Amino acid sequence: MQSRLIDKNDFQDLHQAFCHAFSNYKVDLNLTEREFDIRLHQKLNIDYSLSAGTFDGEQMIGFILHTSNDYEGIPTAFNGGTGVIPGFRNQRTGEELYDFLLPKIAEKSIPRILLEVIDTNEQAIRLYEKIGFSFRRKFLCFKLEDPSFFLDVEDETTEGSTEHINEDFADFEPSFIDSKNQLIKGNETVLLAKSQNDVIGYIVFQPIFGRISQIAISPSHRRAGVGKTLIKGVLNRTNKKLTVINVPENEFGFQQFLSKCGFENQINQFEMELII
Repeated sequence: MQSRLIDKNDFQDLHQAFCHAFSNYKVDLNLTEREFDIRLHQKLNIDYSLSAGTFDGEQMIGFILHTSNDYEGIPTAFNGGTGVIPGFRNQRTGEELYDFLLPKIAEKSIPRILLEVIDTNEQAIRLYEKIGFSFRRKFLCFKLEDPSFFLDVEDETTEGSTEHINEDFADFEPSFIDSKNQLIKGNETVLLAKSQNDVIGYIVFQPIFGRISQIAISPSHRRAGVGKTLIKGVLNRTNKKLTVINVPENEFGFQQFLSKCGFENQINQFEMELII
């Protein structure tokens, strides 16, 4: 078996390996080629110079996918996917991929790597701890199973762009993958709530997945239905069930808002960090 950097020419092999590796995952990751392309190039914004695959002959049997950006003022690599297909697990594939990639990440003067892992995935957590990752914080993830709460809510949103993201509106720092620096590199939909032409709230999301990346409301306009209007706008633009992931476990006010809107906390994730 051999590990090497991957590139765009490996897309179909990577898609096949990804779907195979996550075929029995707790979260449905059986993505079409188009969905995988959007996830890979618009959400993760993969950095091929920091992403690698392991091959058994011509078959990709494992991979680690990274992107990189400034986060919290620190150059950071983010692991947006580690997978090994069944039949090749417990053979140190993940460790060997990081043995291959860590020098390449260090060469770019990136001092740390972040990743997220479902808190019940004990095997993956043990692997990351063995490599040297440590626990950083816990995220809660929410899903809207029943949108009937929004039947009588008016959609008064207008189209916007990532230029309208106002970090002063937020109560907490979004996770790496949903941070402003990442979102401006992607291609997500932005809806705005306005009052007398002033933006008082915004929501950033992916219609193809129903995934909300950010929702934030001006502190002076909260508890006035702005958040519900923004979510209604998303519901009118997707046929998927809505999800909000990576809410820090100590952000009780935001969690309460989601619960009042009908969102349910279904899974949780650990954010882990490796200092290089």
